[in-house]
Amino acid sequence: MDDEVNTPSATWLAFTLAFDASARLVQHLRQENPDPLRIGQFIGRYLEGDTEPLSKALEGRLDASQLRLIVDASLQRRIDEALLWEQAHTAHHLIGLDHRLYPPLLLDTVDAPPLLYAKGDLRALESPALAIVGSRKASRQSIDLTHKLASQMALRNVTIISGLARGIDAAAHEGALAVGGRTIAVAATEPESVYPKIHKALATRIIEQGGLILTEYPLAVPTLRWYFPRRNRIISGLSLGVLVVEAGLPSGTLTTATHAINQGREVMAVPGSVQNPQARGCHALIKQGATLVESEQDILDALAWPLLRELESTADHCCCDNIEQNTADDDLLTDLPESRVLAALSVSPSTIDELMTHTECAVAELGTLLGMMEIEGKIKASAGGRYTRCQDT
Repeated sequence: MDDEVNTPSATWLAFTLAFDASARLVQHLRQENPDPLRIGQFIGRYLEGDTEPLSKALEGRLDASQLRLIVDASLQRRIDEALLWEQAHTAHHLIGLDHRLYPPLLLDTVDAPPLLYAKGDLRALESPALAIVGSRKASRQSIDLTHKLASQMALRNVTIISGLARGIDAAAHEGALAVGGRTIAVAATEPESVYPKIHKALATRIIEQGGLILTEYPLAVPTLRWYFPRRNRIISGLSLGVLVVEAGLPSGTLTTATHAINQGREVMAVPGSVQNPQARGCHALIKQGATLVESEQDILDALAWPLLRELESTADHCCCDNIEQNTADDDLLTDLPESRVLAALSVSPSTIDELMTHTECAVAELGTLLGMMEIEGKIKASAGGRYTRCQDT
């Protein structure tokens, strides 16, 4: 449900349901008003009868008759249906652009969706995320590699993001689920539909294991062909980086990589045989500077700096916030989360759940910290999900 400082869901619903190009309109509005709350206020004031601020902000984009669509009586039924959908289940969420749970990485993109429909556990948005995408007609070798890499990254509390398609997408979701990790599927359909239908059970398992199904498309709208490449900007926008496993030339998969480049994300690609047409897209990305990935370590190396930035961005929310400001410097140093992790691991190998108990850190911050410590060679993870302290630390 909406936090009291956020624009009500009904306001964002009115805007997004009235205009198919709502993301582009909001992109224009943010050029002069970067704060999403300000935009929500403009829309809310229009709905209350004060039309000047929004009309002036959208001058040249929409005329007065077009703007009046957001107060059309026929729109209220669809707004009410969406609000009832949200209230029908605790796993249903409407997340407006200024909502406190709107993904911050996606918020920083130029064409962030004004409203997201979500099914599942919103805590899946708290961990660092890696997008894995690729061909729907991938080889068995690439599907197996995708499953392995997704599992390995999920064990490090990295959320795996993909598009629920056949082939590489499904293998990425399955790999995360196989080790109890979280995964997010960004759909190109309305929230109650699953495409392809064969993945309905997979979508259910994603939700049951603490993941999410996300979409920007409203209830009951038909799925259009161009929705699929359009949603790819959300897949990359949610992620620290995008890994491409098999992609032809041309291919829809490469639109995700293009969005990632434009959004300043890390782009990685798995090479393949020069005789495999499904590898040509990956080879083209590598020629353009994408990181060549053969193993999990290549991904960790590529994401080292983005992971560090993510860690710094969440530092204000970690368990060390509870330390009193007048604590001596030496005591503060020994009470930092990293020191607590190393102290716990000096006793015995521990799972992430056990480390949460010992360090009193939230799972999102702890998962990011463990990933950075492993990259720095301070700890290592076993196949069983236990962490151990390296001997030289």
